Amino acid sequence: MWILLVFEVDQFLAAVTGAPFNRLPTLLAPVLLGFTLFRYKRNTVSWPIVLFLLMHLSASIFAENAGLSRNGFKYMFYVTLLGVSTATLINVPAKLDYILKVYLLSFAWFGLFGDFSGGKVWWHQLLGNEDSFGPLMVMAMPIGFFFAQSTRVPLWRRIGRLVFGLGILGLVVSFARGAAVAGAAVLLYILVFSPNKTRTFVSLMVAAIILIPLVAYFVPLDAYLKEVGTSSGGDPVRAHLWGLAVRVWKTSPWVGVGVNNFGVIGELIATPEDDAMVWGSIYFRAVHSTGFQILAEEGLVGIGLWLTMIVGFFWRTRQLCRKEAVTAWRALGGAEFELVHLTRGLEGAMLGFLLTSIFYNQLYIHWFWSLLTLAFVLHRMTVVSFRRSMPPPGRGGIPARISSRPA
Repeated sequence: MWILLVFEVDQFLAAVTGAPFNRLPTLLAPVLLGFTLFRYKRNTVSWPIVLFLLMHLSASIFAENAGLSRNGFKYMFYVTLLGVSTATLINVPAKLDYILKVYLLSFAWFGLFGDFSGGKVWWHQLLGNEDSFGPLMVMAMPIGFFFAQSTRVPLWRRIGRLVFGLGILGLVVSFARGAAVAGAAVLLYILVFSPNKTRTFVSLMVAAIILIPLVAYFVPLDAYLKEVGTSSGGDPVRAHLWGLAVRVWKTSPWVGVGVNNFGVIGELIATPEDDAMVWGSIYFRAVHSTGFQILAEEGLVGIGLWLTMIVGFFWRTRQLCRKEAVTAWRALGGAEFELVHLTRGLEGAMLGFLLTSIFYNQLYIHWFWSLLTLAFVLHRMTVVSFRRSMPPPGRGGIPARISSRPA
């Protein structure tokens, strides 16, 4: 299920062959659900995600266009199930290492497709657009850099560096203005948290010297710089859609109008000026901002859950950088990846996602949800396990060794 989620091979096979391979997640989900229910343990559920899922379930029944909402509910069911099953079935680093490697390789997979095709993944419904491919490459940079820092295995260090290089190249090739701004912030994050700032700075300069001629082969640099420079001037179409999203939100301020129903309700309340500004029908238009999309479609309750998930993610990553988490990780056998650098990679990728999500719609793709899941599982495996191993208050003694056996 992780391979299907992050590589999206079902979409690739469906595009290449025309066969209904996109039904593979639907066939696999009941099997995964059965394993999860059989092995289910307490505290393996992230309740804000479950509540967000329930809002999607409600919309799939009561929204103005319930059929459009069902696609969003189906995807949220997949990512929620995968999160709970991972927390339930993955209890030691040796098992999680497989998922981490699959996760890293997925960025190389899409980077190789898109970097040499003008910033587009031709077979992917969303990443066939440069404005979606660019944000993914922003996330690839910290994932690749810090994963390479976190391991001593030469093969995976090289793969991490490859992903980092593909991320930088893809960021420029995608020609996406919002992604360029977010990419600069992520590179600063990498520099600040790099274990060797001088070497990292020099490496970035060398990478720029090498990559600029290569980039010039794909994209005229003067045109690219001009495109990025227009970021300060704003985007009137996007700004108008945001204003329309606020008006749609006001029709149902607490729970929103339902998943994928922004355009449905927007069409009902749109003025001739709205139609002229967004170049035609609004019915199937996206908001071009994850935050405004959630505001319009899930209302204040949805925004509250969204912020809770974000705060929870960064709270967990801060906990993962503490000494007791590192101690627990090593006691459980976590040797192939170093926890703190691994966490920095996830944190940097989330920073990239959040910054680009201001300008682009990318809620119903795994990026945000897989980062939440990995942080949740790492936290449960280390911090929670460490605390459970401590002696009860008021009693002396040394904490019991953290068992590597399933609870």
